[in-house]
Amino acid sequence: MKKLIALLLTLALLLGLAAAPAAAESKGKILWLSNLNSGIQYEFYTAYWKMICENLGYTFEVVYGDMSNDPAGNLKQVKNAYTSDVKGIIISMDGGVVNIMDEYPDLWVVGFFSDMDSVFNENGTSHDVMGREKFLGNMGDGYISGEDLGKAYAAEVIARGYKKVSTCIFPAFAYPKHTVADASFRAAIAEYNATAAEPIEIVGDAEVLAFQPLSDSYFLEDGRDQIECIVGFCAGTTFIYPKIIEAKGMGFCRDDLQLITGGFDNDADLLANCGDDKIIVSLTIQGIESTIWPIAMLDAAISGNMYKDYPGPERMDSSVFQINSTARFDAMINNSPMGVTLDVSKAQVSWDQMKDYFTSVNPDATYADLTAFCQSFVVEGYMK
Repeated sequence: MKKLIALLLTLALLLGLAAAPAAAESKGKILWLSNLNSGIQYEFYTAYWKMICENLGYTFEVVYGDMSNDPAGNLKQVKNAYTSDVKGIIISMDGGVVNIMDEYPDLWVVGFFSDMDSVFNENGTSHDVMGREKFLGNMGDGYISGEDLGKAYAAEVIARGYKKVSTCIFPAFAYPKHTVADASFRAAIAEYNATAAEPIEIVGDAEVLAFQPLSDSYFLEDGRDQIECIVGFCAGTTFIYPKIIEAKGMGFCRDDLQLITGGFDNDADLLANCGDDKIIVSLTIQGIESTIWPIAMLDAAISGNMYKDYPGPERMDSSVFQINSTARFDAMINNSPMGVTLDVSKAQVSWDQMKDYFTSVNPDATYADLTAFCQSFVVEGYMK
């Protein structure tokens, strides 16, 4: 009898397994060759992309790009992460894009959070990529054009009435846009000065920060102790702001010195110093929900449902968050995912609100609508 019962239980188990539905098979893996490895922006992009990928049926993995954007280093990182189920990659470090595509000719590639000058400039080292079917284009980090970025920062300086400013950039080998932005900024200020009753002085040449903080001796150089504002085209929250705090503590700079820069950090002490009458008066960052665009492009290509109106690879601005008032800082800190604690549910768009822009969900979705949608986000979206 015991043997009969055991046999019946075994049969029931086997029949149950046979009847159980098979787990949904993944559509493949999407990689992100990241230019970030920490911070609230990194945390948001990773969490948001994982959520979107899960809804679409992909797995998602981060690959950390080479710190110097070295082509061989980036290729090595991708090789270390590559498995046979990888179908697409988001590139935020453009060094060696052509080498990656040579190594993996079946891999769909889309650029995001990068200027991708090496691809889009005719003399760029990866310009050959432009003619390849698997390259889907690029959405940048805010303004693609350094000229536009420089003009935007100049407008901020003029509007705030500063009369003595300085500028900081990252090295041109890694961020050529910063050099262009600095030149554009200076040209816009010179144009303003031509008719201004009180001209604006730019003290010295741009300070090149080689991914290191502002030098301890910066404010000891001629004229810099009276600067009213530093304009940081680089990541000023990380590389400039802490040195301003130190310099104020030692009396090396004005008590009212302020900072206009890019990037976002959710450190509580830093956030307490953001606002109209604080140290950080303006931050310009990519509209974070623009991250929908590269995943939508990869999904369309991988699923074989490319947008019917897709014009071929192009590069474009993302949406831009201009956080330049106390009200806008409060909205970002309290109502967005970028507060002291990451909360993806606070994003301006949930899966249900974005899904119809994906061709694998909605075959009638258009590239024009997707792109306009991803460029439409503003800080005021958190102020409703």
